[in-house]
Amino acid sequence: MFDVIIPTYNSNPEFLRVAVESVLQQTYFNFQIYICDGTPSDSPYQVKETLKDYDDDRIHILKQTGVGPSNARNEAFQQGDNPYVALLDADDWWEVSKLEYIENFLQLYQAKMIWSAMKLRHYNNADYRTGFFENWKITSDEHRWFRVYWKPLATSSIVFERKMLEKFDGWDEKLFMGEDTELNVRVLQAYPSKCFQINAYMGGYRKHEGQSTVNESHYYENIKYGLHPNHRPELFQTTLEKLKDSTTNSYTDSYWNQLENAVQDYRISSDNPKENDWENYVLLRVDGTPNGTKFKEHTPLLRVLMEG
Repeated sequence: MFDVIIPTYNSNPEFLRVAVESVLQQTYFNFQIYICDGTPSDSPYQVKETLKDYDDDRIHILKQTGVGPSNARNEAFQQGDNPYVALLDADDWWEVSKLEYIENFLQLYQAKMIWSAMKLRHYNNADYRTGFFENWKITSDEHRWFRVYWKPLATSSIVFERKMLEKFDGWDEKLFMGEDTELNVRVLQAYPSKCFQINAYMGGYRKHEGQSTVNESHYYENIKYGLHPNHRPELFQTTLEKLKDSTTNSYTDSYWNQLENAVQDYRISSDNPKENDWENYVLLRVDGTPNGTKFKEHTPLLRVLMEG
């Protein structure tokens, strides 16, 4: 049913083992794991060494032949043939019933892409909600890509239909940093009514100093090979005005105001100090501790959602 793909590059052995264990402990068993390892040969963090004590024929370790995170994901998903591809980064983890819930969901809905809320484990070891959009249902299908364009999904929560992923030729291998958002936006633009957000915590996203998005040496390594970050070419207001002009359906001023406010709220919820006032804004804490956040929608734990 599922091919689980995990790209790695100098991955922390402890984190990688947690990620793999979170898949092996799933309550749904029909999956294969494809780990594409781009770690340089002179690094001590080789995946085969990290997982040498694992004896499970569902684990497949590949040595990356290309470069960059997009290529690693493409090489991994092309090795499998299951109808759905589930993403997991080497420093993240899943709740044990994730695949069971998704399999049940797919019996009811024809989905091209599914994602969920994730627990963001910040430097202070507190868990915050990430990858979830409040007021998602009031956003028109044709504009949902716009919200994802400005506030990325949690990659390790995403499940893609394989046929669709093959049609799109996977991830753009010229990109790193934002390469996942580029693909997500393309999918949402093409199949807005077949992309689903699940309001539940289905796993955790670990924020740490060694991860690829903040690792300076890894950044310049990608640049050296001719890859480039997926920068937004225009400012928010310019993009919004172009969206209004290109929209064929008629929407009220109130709707446009709601959409603008929703996107701006979530832009502020990221921790980019060049764009946002992070110090005076806090995310929603998973444990419900009051922390001044403006976000109010309740997100249940996955086991609570499944218990009804």
